Amino acid sequence: MRVAAIGQGFVGLPLSIAMASSGHTLYGVETNPDRFKSLRACRSYIGDVTDDELRTETGNGRYLPVPDLAEVPEVDVYVISVPTPLTEDKLPDLVHVDRALAQIAEVARPGVLIVIESTVYPRATRDHIAPLFEKLSGLRPGTDVFFAYSPDRVDPGRDIELCDIPKLVSGLDDKALELVRNFYGSVFKEVVPVTSCEVAEFTKLLENTFRYLNIAFVNELSKATSEMDISLREVVSAASTKPYGFMPFHHGPGVGGHCLPNNVHYLSHALNSAGHKSELLAAAAEINESMPRHVMRRLALSLEQQGKTLQGATVLILGVAFKAGVADSRNSPAFAIGAELVSMGTTVKVTDPWLGIDMAADTFTAVELTAEECRDADAVLLVTDHDEIDYETVLASSRLVFDCRGVIGAPEVEQL
Repeated sequence: MRVAAIGQGFVGLPLSIAMASSGHTLYGVETNPDRFKSLRACRSYIGDVTDDELRTETGNGRYLPVPDLAEVPEVDVYVISVPTPLTEDKLPDLVHVDRALAQIAEVARPGVLIVIESTVYPRATRDHIAPLFEKLSGLRPGTDVFFAYSPDRVDPGRDIELCDIPKLVSGLDDKALELVRNFYGSVFKEVVPVTSCEVAEFTKLLENTFRYLNIAFVNELSKATSEMDISLREVVSAASTKPYGFMPFHHGPGVGGHCLPNNVHYLSHALNSAGHKSELLAAAAEINESMPRHVMRRLALSLEQQGKTLQGATVLILGVAFKAGVADSRNSPAFAIGAELVSMGTTVKVTDPWLGIDMAADTFTAVELTAEECRDADAVLLVTDHDEIDYETVLASSRLVFDCRGVIGAPEVEQL
């Protein structure tokens, strides 16, 4: 099939390469000029896609990056994998989806399948996306064009092939479900159909909010166990020996990335719209969003024991990516921690082996990790536990090391 995938980011690019390697002709639509240049040069900016994979699929003519949908010939399938952020009021913002629909409406022909991969709230496909497209194009969903919803299950940095992850699919009608099931069946090893787009939309939010809630739970416990002189990480490790009824989650400096801190608000919006306001989701968001300030307070106490204060101190943050092993800093707690420290009069420096020293922010200076930088800092704060960090140098050269991830086992290291 000929496929146009709008959005070549952390979801769209790996999916596009998977579809191309399955034999489809894939037009990767990327409007960001820097990203488009990288794609044309076969330089991947996504950790889950290699330069060699780009060269292979571009060389055989199955992957063709384009800067605009107007440059794409007639296709059989459109896939929308664009960001769905939050407004300032933390409500769902589908502006990027709407723009993609407007682009498709200008060129779509009857009979095409339109698949939404972006995270949306339940009933968004039925009540917002399909009606908007009909208004823009004059084509009727279910008759002229067919809408499907298939949420991404991408977890950057995880060592698992995308095509090995069961692919959830749904359609606004039986024909749409048949089309999307057959299409993704040619790419993924297992396709899981559900009865409606609403089920698939809700499933995506449940999957991510489940993780978010459990992280909030252990983050809340960590505040108490640090006062009780109990290692919560040892508690979780001990509980993990139970062969049923328990899943391990670990506390940390906050929750980053695009999906988890975003999806809890999408689910909250859906429940509010149904007249079921969730105090649990609100409490979880409050707990996880409070962790950067908690880290700052704990660090302040550790400095006080050395006769220092945050005001006038220099803190070196290790790791700015939102999780280990990725070059993605979206919503990273490092930014919030840096802002908290700066508000207290602290000089903040950061280093990250995955992001280099080209990071720009108002609250910190990016540096290379060296023994001198460690010695010059009053405290070294581990926020993201990349394997590539030189922990031996950190331990040998730092006056105070504060570990937010529980990966440095030395007794002199302060633990969150």
